[in-house]
Amino acid sequence: MEKSQAKWKTILKNYKFSIILLMGVVVGALLGVFLGEKAGVLQPLADIFLNMVFCLIVPVVFVSIANSIANMGNLKKLGKVLGVFFAVVVGGGIITSALGIIAVQIFDPAKGVSVVFDEAVDAGNTSLNLVNLFTTSDFVDLLSINNMMALIVFAILFGISVACIGEKGKPVVTLFEALSEALGKMVSIVMFYAPVGIACYFATLIGKTGSQIIGSVARMSVIYVGFCILFFVAFGIIMPFLGGGKEGLCRYWKEIWLPAATAAGSCSSTACIPLNLLASKKMGIPDEVSSLVIPLGASMHKNGVIAVQIVKIAFLLGVFHMEMGPQEMVKAVLLAVISGIIVGTIPSGGFIGEMFICTAFGFPTTVIPVIVIMGTLTDPFCTMVSVSGDPALAMLVAKIVEGRDWVKAKVFTPAEV
Repeated sequence: MEKSQAKWKTILKNYKFSIILLMGVVVGALLGVFLGEKAGVLQPLADIFLNMVFCLIVPVVFVSIANSIANMGNLKKLGKVLGVFFAVVVGGGIITSALGIIAVQIFDPAKGVSVVFDEAVDAGNTSLNLVNLFTTSDFVDLLSINNMMALIVFAILFGISVACIGEKGKPVVTLFEALSEALGKMVSIVMFYAPVGIACYFATLIGKTGSQIIGSVARMSVIYVGFCILFFVAFGIIMPFLGGGKEGLCRYWKEIWLPAATAAGSCSSTACIPLNLLASKKMGIPDEVSSLVIPLGASMHKNGVIAVQIVKIAFLLGVFHMEMGPQEMVKAVLLAVISGIIVGTIPSGGFIGEMFICTAFGFPTTVIPVIVIMGTLTDPFCTMVSVSGDPALAMLVAKIVEGRDWVKAKVFTPAEV
């Protein structure tokens, strides 16, 4: 009985914020149904939350990304492992995106949806202009949320430059570490208001459009969860087999359950790093590979995020009666892969992912709370897919870097602790 109570307490603790957020959605939905169009008086309370989040996005993205890269120190030390890691992450991300596009073509997440937003799509932002997407002509333009990709490129180059100047860059690293902590705390403070802001947003949205939006988000979430389950099984078979053959496959499925279950229970890739490192050790993956791939993977190898971005894009395209043609598919893949690498490295990264979608496709920012709720509903499955893929990726990196004989190494057992 005590163990059961302790288990429930742990679950409630891990899901506390998600539960409160979902309660905010329910309360907001009920208010919207009850008040109807009169719920519009709550719009300012919703706008306060969105405005605070939007104001944080630029400094959080720049400081977090630049700080993460600058802390790598001498970039040459990353060597072959890092090169292989990024090649596999990008290549795998493209494949994941392609599979996601196939899934939404078969199961349209916007089917039957009749939600109308006040703002229309900004046609000027819908073309695939890579120059304008990744660069700006003026530094001041980097301070706008409308140029997120260019800001990310600038942050990456700045972080690399700081790392390359060695000791002279230490004061900058120290400053950015402090700024990162301060901004992270500020995000946490703003998130205390999130349930209120989300509740007010849904109250006004449903007051205007009716209850169709709830059913729409539920359908979208079910499609994504089904995709995650199939992907979890397929990826867990293919990648370990490529990396370690039948022996690697057996080791993977024997040891992956604890990290996967913890990921679903905690909804935190970072929290699963110690368990993934232990699982990798039990799988026999060399420490010099796992000690780099697992922490990096927790931040940058996010197949779950990539897949959910594709579903969100397909949903919004359907809502605004836009077709997912070849150009939209290319843009969706590009955004999804970048989101998979970037979103996990910053606090409250889901909001950044939503901004990527809005700025690239011209969707109004008023759609963000809707797809954020979808992310909240599917977060356990999203995190499970992302976390469980890291040891499998480490196996493939080990094979490329160490050779196929890595699998013959002595397997760690708990008795050796």
